[in-house]
Amino acid sequence: MIEFFVELSAGLVGVFAGAALALWMDRRARRHRAAAEQAKLEEELANSRKLVLSSVVKNTSETKRLSVALEGKDDPFLFHLTFESAVWEAAREQFVRIASVDERVLLTRFFDHVRRLNKLIDFHRKVRAELEISSSALDAGDQKLLEDLRSRLLEVANDVRIDGLVIVTDLGDPLHKRLLGIKSPEDAR
Repeated sequence: MIEFFVELSAGLVGVFAGAALALWMDRRARRHRAAAEQAKLEEELANSRKLVLSSVVKNTSETKRLSVALEGKDDPFLFHLTFESAVWEAAREQFVRIASVDERVLLTRFFDHVRRLNKLIDFHRKVRAELEISSSALDAGDQKLLEDLRSRLLEVANDVRIDGLVIVTDLGDPLHKRLLGIKSPEDAR
């Protein structure tokens, strides 16, 4: 009888020890998988951030070109500018899923401004083209309309440029900063 209890106790201890070991191994495997998934997400975020920031740099540079064109005497109604939002559109869902709230807000706002600027440029082109093909000469009202459009374009372009500079200053790597002419503390010395 004692032998029976000893064997039963040994079997129960073995079962409990095996269950505890299995639970410990399962928990360890889950932590390992979670760490691997987190590392993969961080790598995806870094790759997405690099692509999106390159797009921010390009758009910010284009707004500077637009500002220079608008400050000239001639009306550059046929702007030779290309704003890029395809990268953001392609990466937005993934980026929003894994990025911090601050990054999401900054980049969403920036690309909303870029879309708004594109629409305003298209509107300006249409108005300017209509005025060019009209049979009458530009009167004071037409001149005022074009001047208002020019100032609005300049205002929105400056918003995009400032947002782009803030984003690159906060999130960009040294190459992005250098492309926009932002000096690092080491360069300032």
